[in-house]
Amino acid sequence: MKSARVMAQMIRLLLSAAIFGFAAVPFGATGAEPPITHRDVTRNWADAWNSHDIAKVLALFAKDIQIDQPENDKPLDYEGARKFFSMIFKAYPDFHVTVIQAIVDGRSAVSVERVTGSWTGSFVNPNTGKATPGNGRHFDHPGAMVLLYDAKGKIRHISIYWDQLTVDRQLGIIPK
Repeated sequence: MKSARVMAQMIRLLLSAAIFGFAAVPFGATGAEPPITHRDVTRNWADAWNSHDIAKVLALFAKDIQIDQPENDKPLDYEGARKFFSMIFKAYPDFHVTVIQAIVDGRSAVSVERVTGSWTGSFVNPNTGKATPGNGRHFDHPGAMVLLYDAKGKIRHISIYWDQLTVDRQLGIIPK
């Protein structure tokens, strides 16, 4: 039940961001540029993540990608994404994304997701470089990605939203 409430709150927040935030940001889109489709989010996005193939994930990104998430002090760039997500696939070898809902508008999309996995490999903190061995515990949490695509259909910006406290508790990590 708590997870459903968190998901509902996240959807409301992201819809507000999509309606008010995206409308205010000029993306330089024209009517001639192909829009992003639900398949781009529900199929291509999830398939790339679930493949655990870092090359397949990076193929979705523009070379000037910027990825924001609460855990990182500064946005990840293309090389930072390569290192970070390669580590994620090693730390959580059964990492899995299920797209629950995709909201698409032109070259902007929101992917509401269920993310699961087990922590069996070493996690390296991107801010400190400190490695923490896995403990075998499982996580299952809602998340959302706000995806902005360029005119070539590559993702140029991602804002990642997830409940770190819930994940830390599920993994047995003492919250900050």
